Order: sequence, then structure tokens, then C-alpha cells
Amino acid sequence: MARSVTALVLAFMAMLVPPVRAQDASTALIGNWQGTYVCAQGKTGLTLTIDRQDGHTFSGVFQFYPVRENITVPEGCFTVSGRIGSGGAVDIIGATWIKRPAGYITVNLHGRVGQGGANMSGTVATPGHGKLCSRFDLTRIATRPSTYDACRIEAPAVSSAPLDHRLSLAITP
Repeated sequence: MARSVTALVLAFMAMLVPPVRAQDASTALIGNWQGTYVCAQGKTGLTLTIDRQDGHTFSGVFQFYPVRENITVPEGCFTVSGRIGSGGAVDIIGATWIKRPAGYITVNLHGRVGQGGANMSGTVATPGHGKLCSRFDLTRIATRPSTYDACRIEAPAVSSAPLDHRLSLAITP
């Protein structure tokens, strides 16, 4: 009898906390994400639009711009591709500049999608340039963000090629 009760309790608990699968998180990434990141230029606004995905890979456009706390940041954008792994781990890799401000470089974005798929956060790295960046935080937004005219392009098709982890977000040295 005790074994039956224990099995019933475990089965009930498993129904309350479903496992997070990478495919579930990957599907949750499509859409618009808005927030900030911090690098050498200071706090910077960012909008990430993920508009294509195929299994664990995705693509879209990354746009950065000034925020109230740092109005001197220029606007810029580039295409991105990425991969989502187990437990919602995300790597977002910069691909092609659409609008590149003078002196800006691309960097890597490594993070995790929060439970429920409403937020994403993590670290920003600058391989080969020392530690110029720290953190990013994004929240899913329901509306289409206003996008800088130069950034309004079709994102590239998702590629099954291996990711190049030398590229991602923009910063100034």
C-alpha cells in the first residue's frame, strides 16, 4: 500500500513540473525580445527579433540603440544565427552587419531562456579583446518593435552549418 501511495505521489509531482525540453524552448524563441546589455560603451538598448527557426537553430536580426541612461550610443544592427541547447541554454552569434557604426565590433552572447519563455539573460563575451562586456537581459514583447529603417531586412535562412563562436553583439572598444 505504501509503495502505491509513493508511486501515486511521484506521478502527481511529475505532472506538476514538466521537464524543460530544448525543442520547447526553441519554439518559444521566435518573436521579439527587448532589453539592454552592458559593454564598454555603457548600458545599451537592444531588440532581438527571431523570425526563423529549424529545430535547435534559429536566425534573426539584432539591433542596438541609445537608452535614456546613455544617449550617446549610435544605432546599429546585424543578422544573427543561434542554437538552443538543453535546459534553454542559448548561444547567439552575429553574422552580417546591416548598419555598422565606426569602431564597433561583434561579440558573443551566451544565456538561458527563463522558465515559461518570457525572458532571456546571460553574459556577453569579447573573445580576443579582453573583458569589455558583462551582462544582457531581454524580455519577450508582444508587439512588433519599431525598427530602425536600415535594419528592416529579411533575416537570412537558418543554416545547418556549425556556429562560429567568434561573433555576436556589438560594442565599442
